[in-house]
Amino acid sequence: MNRKRWLALALFLGVALLVVGLGRLTARPPAQGPWRETTLYGQGEKVLLLELLGEIPSGKALERFLSQVRQAREDEGVRAVVLYVESPGGGVTETEALHRALRALAQEKPLVASLGRVAASGGYYVATAAREILVPPTAVTGSIGVVGYLPQVGELLAKVGVRVEVLKEGRLKDMASPLRPLTPEEREVVQGLLREAYELFVQRVAEGRGMPREKVLALADGRIYSGKQAVALGLADREGYLEDAARRAAELAGLKAFRLVRYTRPKGLLEGLWGEEVPWAQGLLQARFRVEYRYLGGGLW
Repeated sequence: MNRKRWLALALFLGVALLVVGLGRLTARPPAQGPWRETTLYGQGEKVLLLELLGEIPSGKALERFLSQVRQAREDEGVRAVVLYVESPGGGVTETEALHRALRALAQEKPLVASLGRVAASGGYYVATAAREILVPPTAVTGSIGVVGYLPQVGELLAKVGVRVEVLKEGRLKDMASPLRPLTPEEREVVQGLLREAYELFVQRVAEGRGMPREKVLALADGRIYSGKQAVALGLADREGYLEDAARRAAELAGLKAFRLVRYTRPKGLLEGLWGEEVPWAQGLLQARFRVEYRYLGGGLW
């Protein structure tokens, strides 16, 4: 074999090894695998910190969060759990899935929710699964209600000369299409979906907070409340921050000393550089009807 062929073979093998190496670096560990623990502070038995940051997760991110909840339930060494919530909410189905999993956890181990700067709508919904809720006095919470989005692009397409013909069987098959406004009949159907989601939200608050449904309804007009107001109205138990919630969870578990731990997992090279998801970009690309427990505003500052 001449020199050029040797060089070509060496180059090919080098590229193949590089591709294999990058594949291993960027590969994600399976969501169902065991999570590693990192101690944040303290000594003693474990109090686990679960963090719900940003909008309610969906897809693989939701699976990973649920796998953390599952591991917390199965690990006898985890004596109590703190759920830190900094979220404006998100999809109705995903929010209920999180609530169900956390409620099951709270029935086995003390679960205390610590609300961040904004923990509203779906963020508050999830927190009601906890035995107790602590909130900073100036935080934003509440926003008990449901919102639906129906993007309309028909006029825009018409301006650029694009026409779309819809063929269907079933009078309401293209209901909530972004190509045209809702008819009165369709609007009534969609409003019924929102009403069901709203009633479920009210039910979860009433169950979690031990409040009569009528009292929750009086508070559930979609408005936000400060942390101080939430405590006064019974939507939260006391004012406090993350460390206060950790101490309270330890108290409920009967612990005199504890260490606060967090679950972590290794990230691939590219995932570490760019992250896994870009929620705002995904939102721009979603031209479909969505029903969400979501607060659309900001915080207090």
